[in-house]
Amino acid sequence: MARITVLGECMVELSPEGEGLHRMGYAGDTFNTAVYLARLGDAVAYCTALGQGDPFSEGALAAMRREGLDTALVREVENRLPGLYAIVLDEAGERHFHYWRERAPIRDLFSQHTADQLIAAAKASDLVYLSGVTLAVIGDIGRARLKDILAYVHSLGVAVALDFNYRPALWSSPQAAREALDGVVPSCRYISLSSEDSRPLYGREAEDLAAEWAAAGAEVVARDESHAVNVHTPPFQGLGGRIATPAPQRVKALDTTGAGDSFNAAYLASRLAGLPVETAVARGHQLAAAVVTCKGAIIPTASMPVWTRG
Repeated sequence: MARITVLGECMVELSPEGEGLHRMGYAGDTFNTAVYLARLGDAVAYCTALGQGDPFSEGALAAMRREGLDTALVREVENRLPGLYAIVLDEAGERHFHYWRERAPIRDLFSQHTADQLIAAAKASDLVYLSGVTLAVIGDIGRARLKDILAYVHSLGVAVALDFNYRPALWSSPQAAREALDGVVPSCRYISLSSEDSRPLYGREAEDLAAEWAAAGAEVVARDESHAVNVHTPPFQGLGGRIATPAPQRVKALDTTGAGDSFNAAYLASRLAGLPVETAVARGHQLAAAVVTCKGAIIPTASMPVWTRG
């Protein structure tokens, strides 16, 4: 069982439930990954900021605890409400998001308290996980402090994993996003990105960046539009540099929300357990396939793949 600290935002999620109806839940890219990592048997602490005393923040905390997440790193902020987003699905099950998060407490996660508690938790972890969305929503002060924290725990041998998950609307410009991500990449042992991330940020394909970052010491999962995955590994791992895996068999998607987040969870859980890259990718695809056939980002436990249930 790996010890994992996940950083990011848990939001109120409104997902379609019928004509004019939405079901309320709790989700967010790193939160989704944290839940699936916990379901896969790892010990997961979630670091975020919520409101205090309102039913939505209390509901988010309850959801975390139901999923077995450690909430000691959750900061509660008075007179603030958690962010909210609504999902709109097209005929192919592809999702479009509408956000209300301008005053979400996550924006002040690092601005009004010390990072000592996070540093202590990260030092005791096998893995620290975050995303480009995490970097976007914590602001300039948070990014500067988190960059230093990640560099420090990386120097101690703690693995850091980054999912690029580039969302242009969250950044003032592609350059601002690129600078923030570039500041974290040197601390990473695992990186996940697609050409949908790399093209607007770097004007390059994910494969090209993956090869460079692998040469510098990271294990990089490069995804393409067909859902085929090529994993680039550091030379010292002796795995051949680039491991190509085919696209999985297509499934009819009902809702693609959380697909990439669940893939990351299964991939990282497998690698931390010592499983080979090919198995990690296969399990990532299997969990993502289960997720897209259900509504919402967090699927019922009964819908998890058989291998995840023992």
